[in-house]
Amino acid sequence: MKVHEVKLEYLKHVSMEEFSEFGRIIGRDEDKIKGIFNLHPITPEAIKDCDVVTKAYWDILPLKDTGERFSLGFIFMKPKPEGTIFDWTECHLETYEWFFPLGGKELIFLLAPKGPIPDPKKTRAFCFGPDEGIMLDKGTWHYPPISASGVTPALMPRYGHLGEVTGSVTEAFGKKYDTPLTIYRKGALHALNTKYCGKGFEGEYNIKIV
Repeated sequence: MKVHEVKLEYLKHVSMEEFSEFGRIIGRDEDKIKGIFNLHPITPEAIKDCDVVTKAYWDILPLKDTGERFSLGFIFMKPKPEGTIFDWTECHLETYEWFFPLGGKELIFLLAPKGPIPDPKKTRAFCFGPDEGIMLDKGTWHYPPISASGVTPALMPRYGHLGEVTGSVTEAFGKKYDTPLTIYRKGALHALNTKYCGKGFEGEYNIKIV
């Protein structure tokens, strides 16, 4: 088994454009972000619409109304022991996900750019929060975020092809999705068209955060 070591980075030292191959950073002064790149199709304009607002960006990422679904989740994440080998990963091909750590705490995300399979050599680990959140692009490979210390609560909105699983095959949005009940929970709202790689699935993916 080959294990690829990935150095932990602090997201605050990473530019929005550099991070854009994985998703979008939420929480920075948009006036200072120049250029057009993935998930930054416009330069938002700040407004002051009442006396307690210093800046307001009401539409930093215009999303078209395509009839997709929105959900608002709330999760509690715990740490992994130092030296853990992360041996699987997933990606949601038709769903965006957001993660906002709460309680003044931080989360750690292990991410690989979108592609047919996750590339260990392009995998990166980011520690983020409490003053910034992350939006994952559709297709970004990721292990569920882990807490940097203790139990960390986080707000988790989702938008895209979400559907209540009805069985091993779920029909939604005019398509049929494979939703094996060994992975999906019947009746739960899941991101459809999800791929997996690593232990228990096809392919090999072994990452250690250092």
